[in-house]
Amino acid sequence: MKIRLLLLSALIATLTAGCTWVKLTPQGEEARVLKPNQVASCKPMGTTTVQVAATVLGVPRPRRDVEHDLQALARNAVQNAGGDTIVPEGQPVDGRQTFAMYRCINP
Repeated sequence: MKIRLLLLSALIATLTAGCTWVKLTPQGEEARVLKPNQVASCKPMGTTTVQVAATVLGVPRPRRDVEHDLQALARNAVQNAGGDTIVPEGQPVDGRQTFAMYRCINP
């Protein structure tokens, strides 16, 4: 029984390793990710909080993949809000992260 559980866990980890599920829209591809000190001359557009699965069947997804998906969702969202730039506010927690949105091009 322990061996089956171990093999199942290894299989799930292998299948989810390197998986990113969120695709950038064409508009989201144009959005930038900057640091707070790089948006001083930009117009604030509010914030967006996005969330993705941090685990799959109880197995944690790689942090890099979670962060990639969160940024992709936020980049898609900023374009829908009329902005062009996002800035992460803190680190992801349980697959959830808040981003500040800005319009930096033609503010």
